[in-house]
Amino acid sequence: MAGIALLLPNEELMEQAERIMEEKDHHIIFIKQTTADSVVNEARNAINQGANIVVARGHQAMEVKNYTKVPVVEIGITAQELGLTIVRAKRILKKKHPVIGIFSWKGMLCDTKYFDELFEVEIHEYLLEDTRPWGDLIDDAINEGIEFLIGGERCVQYSNQKGLPALHLSSTGESLGIALENAENLYYMSEVEKHNYAQFSTVLDSSFSGIIKISEDGIVLLINRVMAQILKINESTAIGKHVRELLEGLDQVILDRILQGEIESYSTFINAADQALVVIIEAIQVEGTVKGAIISCNRMKRLKWNDDDTMREQFLRGNVARGNLDDLSKRYYGLKQVADLAKLYAQSSSSILVEGPYGTEIDALCQGIHNYSLRKDGPYVIVNLDGVNEDEQLRLLFGEEDMKEPLRSGAFRKANYGTMVIYHLEKLSLAVQYRLLRVITKHQLTTYMDSETVQLMEVRIIAYTSADIRQMMLDGRFRKDLYYLFTTFRLEVPPLSERKKDVEMLLDEYMTYYLNLYSRYHVLSAEARSVLLNYPWDGQELQLKAFCEHLILTVGKRVITEEYVRFLLDKLYNRRGEDRKDEAKEPVEPLGNQERFWLENMLEQYHGNRVLTAKALGISTTTLWRKMKKYNLK
Repeated sequence: MAGIALLLPNEELMEQAERIMEEKDHHIIFIKQTTADSVVNEARNAINQGANIVVARGHQAMEVKNYTKVPVVEIGITAQELGLTIVRAKRILKKKHPVIGIFSWKGMLCDTKYFDELFEVEIHEYLLEDTRPWGDLIDDAINEGIEFLIGGERCVQYSNQKGLPALHLSSTGESLGIALENAENLYYMSEVEKHNYAQFSTVLDSSFSGIIKISEDGIVLLINRVMAQILKINESTAIGKHVRELLEGLDQVILDRILQGEIESYSTFINAADQALVVIIEAIQVEGTVKGAIISCNRMKRLKWNDDDTMREQFLRGNVARGNLDDLSKRYYGLKQVADLAKLYAQSSSSILVEGPYGTEIDALCQGIHNYSLRKDGPYVIVNLDGVNEDEQLRLLFGEEDMKEPLRSGAFRKANYGTMVIYHLEKLSLAVQYRLLRVITKHQLTTYMDSETVQLMEVRIIAYTSADIRQMMLDGRFRKDLYYLFTTFRLEVPPLSERKKDVEMLLDEYMTYYLNLYSRYHVLSAEARSVLLNYPWDGQELQLKAFCEHLILTVGKRVITEEYVRFLLDKLYNRRGEDRKDEAKEPVEPLGNQERFWLENMLEQYHGNRVLTAKALGISTTTLWRKMKKYNLK
């Protein structure tokens, strides 16, 4: 049974403890007179006998705190007790205004602010620490002029050796009584907490939800049986880990905001242990201070394919998504908010519209939504409508009757129980828009040629467009009902030009990659780097990647200058100076100077060989000769 252990440094306190124990009920199960050398072993002995709270004083209390994990209630010295000791010291010294040094451990003494005035003494307080020998501290105090010492047993012994009069910090029983009362209160609190914990654990283990309790640092304090089963781990091994070790998809920024009290609760969806989980995080607040959080998780059942052969066939056809929203969020700083919103949308079965300029991020986003959804185990089918007429759109999406394999050719049939991505939604004709709307809303599919053949469809649509379909809707070129169906769950992907940190990351990545690939060594000047970081990159990441490769292959000098970068951008993309207001701080060089610079670089690259230089430039050797003559090049 749990209880209180009393570890007391002298006979005086032992006698006081026995009187207190006779006068009132208590939960003391262990009492022993101890020394600084024996106190830790006696504390461990008491703990083995069931003690869960220790009462001790001074240095002994510090030792128990340092070498055990049990709560320690310290016996302090009250103002009355210290005052009586000071009066005794004055009587011994027979001096009206003596200088008295009081040696104690941190937290042991009462407030002595007005003692000088009350007792007509000069008080000097000295704090004992394990890091400094007591003898040195007492020697310093003697040199500072103290005439009397009040302290513990060892301090008094050393003081007597030095010929300095001294007294023990004695107790009237008042301080011990206060310490025992505090220990009793702590005991009752621990019993209540134990009772509540038992009830809480019973509730947790009977819950159908997985539950984790974490500290204000995100450390797992408790995990119920259901959560351990969900994560396929042992409950005991989870305790003490950071919660993100168990739930890797948990957003650290959001978790920090909850634990710092910025937001009270948050819900999201994550994938953990190959399962889709609905996650709710609630802060634990005590008097306005966050003391941790409760995280509850529920499994969401995925849509499963019953036919393993059918699923295997989808993999063989390439109808599989490999993108990951967590990877997208980590790679692209500017897409984190989009990825977070996509995680929420992914759990719904509603159609999603992805808007923005086309880039590899669009593919990764669509694949990530599928892999974060309940349809992860189903097929992932892509339909590109760019350049496809109405009849071909109907066949691509809805198929046509085939007596041997009805409905096999349509994308809807291929994507059943999975996800279908439609690229260039704006290309849909009005007739196809109508058929698409019926399949989405009624979950029924008829073939292009035969409206009698009906099949139930369970397909999630992700549509991508770079066009303004709102304007198309206003112009009557896009159905109003279909417009609102798609735009309710909309993801807007910002262009690369608005994501400067992503441009910087990609520039460094591709420059390093191509320098290593072609075994080159070039340095990008600060001015050239600035031009590239501020360039619009209308072709998104693919354009930036291709440009970096072209730049590394063609540059002829070690240092890649601003002039060369500007010339190459103009040569490849014909932007000239009209689009450079955001990227150039100085006037642009005349085209003639840039052409001369380009010719110099190409001639240097081919070591003055005119035939190879002309071939690389796509001009005749005669034209090259004329240009060299024009710019006085040799």
